[in-house]
Amino acid sequence: MSLGKAINFLAEEKNITKYRIAKNSGIPQTTLCEIASGKKTNPTIETIEKIARGIGVSASELMKKAEELDK
Repeated sequence: MSLGKAINFLAEEKNITKYRIAKNSGIPQTTLCEIASGKKTNPTIETIEKIARGIGVSASELMKKAEELDK
């Protein structure tokens, strides 16, 4: 699944930086960047929910976008 691609896509679409997503979600910016780059491929559900909140979408919307970008 392309969670990193979905994060990057939605961040660009909503014109929000990874720094701002990290601040909004309460997770370290390094963790967010590792997930967004694909370096870290198995984040917890809690982390996914926090990232989604940081972007301003639901976790299900984030996961749906990841599945779409996987095709």
